[in-house]
Amino acid sequence: MSGWRCPVCRGTSSRLLWRVGGDATENGVDPHLFRPSADRYGETVGTVLRCLDCGHGSLAETPTDETLAAAYGDAADPVSINEEDGQVETARRSLERIERFVSPGRLVDLGCWTGSFVAAAADRGWTASGVEPSAWAVQRAHERGLDVRVGDLANSGVAEGTMRCVVMCDVIEHLLDVSAAIEAVCAMLEPGGALYLTTPDAGGRLARLMGSRWWSILPMHVQYFTRASMLQLLGRHGLRVVDVTSHPKVFTAAYYAERLGGYSAGLARAAVGVTRGVHLADRLVAPDFHDRMQVLAVKPS
Repeated sequence: MSGWRCPVCRGTSSRLLWRVGGDATENGVDPHLFRPSADRYGETVGTVLRCLDCGHGSLAETPTDETLAAAYGDAADPVSINEEDGQVETARRSLERIERFVSPGRLVDLGCWTGSFVAAAADRGWTASGVEPSAWAVQRAHERGLDVRVGDLANSGVAEGTMRCVVMCDVIEHLLDVSAAIEAVCAMLEPGGALYLTTPDAGGRLARLMGSRWWSILPMHVQYFTRASMLQLLGRHGLRVVDVTSHPKVFTAAYYAERLGGYSAGLARAAVGVTRGVHLADRLVAPDFHDRMQVLAVKPS
């Protein structure tokens, strides 16, 4: 497409990856769709192209920064409060991996939502804070007694060279300028510090099999990373990737069953009924579909 450049490698050659139904827009981007429990699978705000040079997927045409910022600022998701125990457990498992490479110190979670990663890190001895654009989510974090402030990557308030670890969980796929984002993160890190991020893996087998019906194709996602394109992006900014693996998330069994509503309301009701019938609805589970990645990259000392 004329004028398109790959956000990762700046290549200009592409092919169609997904042309999906719906556009998630009505008088602008709908903030109701910009929430963790959104289930409008297979809908984006435009056609998705794949770079022929590095394999990265991104929107052919993107919303403006101002439109996205307004949507994230207004986003709210009361459903996610019910899943905070699982979110803390997911973060605890992530921190176990992080601590294999860096010891606890100052940590900031960028796009921290209601602060579950901040809470888990503080429990493990980190000096942890968060930055989050959603005013609703920040209020919930304050109710949990956490050090979280309203902001985004452009106005995070994080001083250069002060962080042992910067966390970006399910964030980078929402950003228009991923190169600028990683550059900003590198500036925040102290020498030897680590960036930990998670994101859907568009190069995984499940994503390829499901095509445009993959559940990580969502209205709020503007980037679709593969492991190769992620490693290229981080390497271009001088970060040394030390750990890459799949990233299962911990939720209740009922929550996972409810997510089937993005395909069929009837199927979701039946699945939720089964979890309740066998008394597992509130059980925390972490199925690994191998369609998400967690990446740890270290800044040179």
